[in-house]
Amino acid sequence: MMSEIRAQSDGIISPRVHRAIVSAGHGCLVLAALVVALFPLFWVLLASFKVPSDVMRLPPVIFFQPTLANYLHVFADRFWFFFENSVVITGGSVALTILVGIPAAYGLSRLRIGFKKTLMLLILSVRFAPYIIFALPLFLIMSELGLIGHRPALVVVYTIINLPVVIWLMRAFFDDIPREFDEAAALDGATRFVTFTRVLLPCAKPGIATVTILSFIFAWNEYLFALILSGRHSQTLTVGLTRFLGGMEDAVRWGQLSAWSIAVVAPVVILALLVNRHLRRGFTGVS
Repeated sequence: MMSEIRAQSDGIISPRVHRAIVSAGHGCLVLAALVVALFPLFWVLLASFKVPSDVMRLPPVIFFQPTLANYLHVFADRFWFFFENSVVITGGSVALTILVGIPAAYGLSRLRIGFKKTLMLLILSVRFAPYIIFALPLFLIMSELGLIGHRPALVVVYTIINLPVVIWLMRAFFDDIPREFDEAAALDGATRFVTFTRVLLPCAKPGIATVTILSFIFAWNEYLFALILSGRHSQTLTVGLTRFLGGMEDAVRWGQLSAWSIAVVAPVVILALLVNRHLRRGFTGVS
């Protein structure tokens, strides 16, 4: 301690103090980024409890009398119809994506396949282009199949969108699992299927949790294809959100729009918290 004080008195910062200053600087940057990222969500949350006269008041009102009228109106206005469609479509697409993507990733990781790098680039190319490019071809295909306005159309489209990400991420997780595990299971007489289901899948739980939550987020929040391919009986929450935007004669109902937005975001936040431990390990490798 005396040496640090003496170093500071001489105008020299000791390594310990320097590390503390750098750490404090990094903490301030992270805090600033967190505030910037969460402020819009915080503002929408406040607006969902405001009456119309308080939402658009300038300067903005921070202290106000909260009301649940916006949520009561939203939940009474066909919210559960849109919610059911979102749950069925998202759940179906996530399940189909996981069932197809994880075995495909295992095959690309463990099997000898010619032109593997080219194949991986072709798989990822689905994510390279803007989604609007695929809108017309997919609409024509679903129209020929008679699926326009039905839930299976969105389930198939969301599966196509999510598969490249699932395959790429899960292949990386399988590559990180030592091949000695496969060899040890083979010596014990396990088939390739048994090795995959009983040895590799348990080791890849963080990766499975990661791709599951990512697939859920992409499908739950998707708007373009939900607008184009859904009909009156298969519209999702993101499409239902536009009902509060008003039109030529009606003004935007900001309070109800904010309440609906919070209701859309809440399931994603809850799911992320439930799988937080696996999700953290999947992204950082830290348990």
